[in-house]
Amino acid sequence: RYSNQTFNQAAALLVENGKQGITYLFKRGTHEEFGYTSLCTALAFYFILSCWTAGSAVASGLVIPMLYTGALYGRIIGLILVSIFGVPTNEYGAWIDPGLFAAIGAASFFSGVSRLTISLTVIMVS
Repeated sequence: RYSNQTFNQAAALLVENGKQGITYLFKRGTHEEFGYTSLCTALAFYFILSCWTAGSAVASGLVIPMLYTGALYGRIIGLILVSIFGVPTNEYGAWIDPGLFAAIGAASFFSGVSRLTISLTVIMVS
């Protein structure tokens, strides 16, 4: 954060470690925290590097990059829905939250890539 309480969106997603980035993306009620440009840049960067790492013969962990990639695309989908339907303030429209869509995106990407069962994905979402 800068002295005037602002921050660089792309730096917050790319420079921080994966756990902190996932925490930023899962935060609820932050519709305008990250823009499309920084989210799409981080998504392309992490997706390409994750594919390259998974295809190499190096033993490396891919759990955090899978969760991070899924959270990025889930947050992008959540922002698209917020821009289409607007930000509702009543209790019936509370499902449109990019942080919630980031959690669902992370679970879906994690289960799709790693051949996990549906039960583990449901446990991860709840």
